Amino acid sequence: MNNTNLSEKQVEALWKKAEEAEIPHNEFLTTLSTNGPTAVLDDCARKGVLVSTKPVRAEMPFELMADQEYCTPNSSFYTFAHASPPVVDIKTWKLSIEGDGVENPFTLTYNELLKLPSKTFTRYLECAGNGRFFYDSELKKKAMGSQWRFGGYGIAEWTGVQLGELLNRAKIKPSALEIMPVGLDNPPGERPMPISKAMEEDSLLVYLMNGEILPVDHGFPARVFLPGWVGVASVKWVGKLVVSTTPIHVTTNTNSYVLMGPDYPPQPPAKGPVMSEQVIKSACCLPWPAPLKAGEQKIVGYAWSPSGKIAKVEISLDDGKTFETAKLAGPNIERAGSRWEYSFNAEPGSLTITPRATDEKGNTQYAISQQKWNQLGYLFGALVPHPITVTA
Repeated sequence: MNNTNLSEKQVEALWKKAEEAEIPHNEFLTTLSTNGPTAVLDDCARKGVLVSTKPVRAEMPFELMADQEYCTPNSSFYTFAHASPPVVDIKTWKLSIEGDGVENPFTLTYNELLKLPSKTFTRYLECAGNGRFFYDSELKKKAMGSQWRFGGYGIAEWTGVQLGELLNRAKIKPSALEIMPVGLDNPPGERPMPISKAMEEDSLLVYLMNGEILPVDHGFPARVFLPGWVGVASVKWVGKLVVSTTPIHVTTNTNSYVLMGPDYPPQPPAKGPVMSEQVIKSACCLPWPAPLKAGEQKIVGYAWSPSGKIAKVEISLDDGKTFETAKLAGPNIERAGSRWEYSFNAEPGSLTITPRATDEKGNTQYAISQQKWNQLGYLFGALVPHPITVTA
């Protein structure tokens, strides 16, 4: 029986973590009812199950997407951080909502956070540099940074408190312009956003990922999650939210995560246009390059857009000269993506498969010739031919 004022989803996530720590069920229930989630997770931490388990930067092999139900398992989900995860003592962790843009600054403990109204959304998260490899392979002009193909993308079910709920409780001033989450890592992750983005329905302060306690590698105990925006904006290991009546300038919106190159003039104090929203993409769930057997083959892939649901995916087997429509399969959730399937008769030899996605608002992927290069390799959205070798 749940008499803790927590939701069933929250209790199930806590019990799953306690099970991992081999804590007996009766002991878990007693601790939860007496001292709340904080005490349960403190026990889990002392048992060694609240630790980082993945590299600071790890691209997901995109072929794994072929076998997932829809959401990407936490164990497979990509990781990207500029520093090692901080060791957070959940007993003393607090979230501070502060700054000159609020009339009622306040702090929350973890127990208090979980008692606030919660929302759950299924959305994708994507690294700003996802697809950076293709600046080199397709434009023949390498960009700086990790040379990832498509594995800096994943779909998850995110549960937490709406940022708007927190801002309303802090009595946001009409003059407030921006809010910046600040992480507990060193140096701290931080990136400001306009108040309008924070007030969107699915902008969250997250504490569950795919129904599990947010993994350390993904921001435990809490992270901001901004659907459709570049991953850096979804700050991990958050300790405070700073609300400001003036524009905020930090490294991640002046020197990095801005577009720098011949097509992007500086916008002082930023070195170029500041990025926010991602771009529409599609990819095949295949190794790179992919071996196939001759005969009838079904290729599966994913397409995703920051602007809405996927309307269609088209496939070219002749380097973009002609296209045929693929079948959309399974869920097609806005700001998450859709699985697609395409069957064809594979004949021995070499070929490429090029998917092209279009969303419900008419946004579509463009030809390689239209892709503008930028120094740090962000926001690659052009068509990408996937190399295939077919053997008899």
